[in-house]
Amino acid sequence: MIRSISRGLAVLRAMNARMHSTLADLHRDTGLPKPTVFRILETLREEGYVREVDARGSYQLTGKVRDLSDGCSERLLIVDAAIPCMIRATRRIKWPLGLSTLDGDRMAVRYSTMPYSPLAYLPTTYGRRHPMTHSSVGLAYLAFCSEPERRFLLPGGASAELQAVLDTTRTRAYAVRQPTAQWDSATCAVPVAENGELLAVLSMTTFGSTMTPDFLDHHIPILRQTAAEILEAHAPLRDPDQAADGPSAPAPANATISSGE
Repeated sequence: MIRSISRGLAVLRAMNARMHSTLADLHRDTGLPKPTVFRILETLREEGYVREVDARGSYQLTGKVRDLSDGCSERLLIVDAAIPCMIRATRRIKWPLGLSTLDGDRMAVRYSTMPYSPLAYLPTTYGRRHPMTHSSVGLAYLAFCSEPERRFLLPGGASAELQAVLDTTRTRAYAVRQPTAQWDSATCAVPVAENGELLAVLSMTTFGSTMTPDFLDHHIPILRQTAAEILEAHAPLRDPDQAADGPSAPAPANATISSGE
């Protein structure tokens, strides 16, 4: 066994378990000495597989890790494009945003700006998987995905009640999940689509009492603008000939809403 490769893979596995990792996190998770972890991180950063997300030594995997797996969807490139756009939006509106993509028969949160939101009371919802018919991100995806995908996700078809919700979602071009007995938060979501291809769903989570019609009228245009910025940033990542360098995440603000997105 080549120990250096084994150690590098251990660091990658540990980083895959959370959105941000510090040197102390990876030292604890892998059992490797801190100097070893640091050298591995610097190598991965120079190779483009890891980015440093703030000046305090927090690291994150980049979309380039998909090069290590043929089974990794090209749609995950949208996450790299989305990160700086989402952070800018959260710093502007203060509410946390999430980016979700289809993961089997559920929606998985691929990135969350909860660490950057002064209004969030969870560190992140990264990795959380949401049901298709009982979450705003799921309803947004069902409303705007292709017909073959919809048939796969709803093998028994849509009930009259669900169909009415999907029709309303298409008409207004966003989905809403109001507070429930399980979640005291509310979420609205818009599609991130390019040339008819639904790549992801962008969502914003608030306190339940906040999600009023006036609130939506003000914030939905901001979500749509952010989605457009994500697509613009995504273009050179999808077609590397358009630009040599992809976007990088700006430094985070200090922060600490549960989300049933």
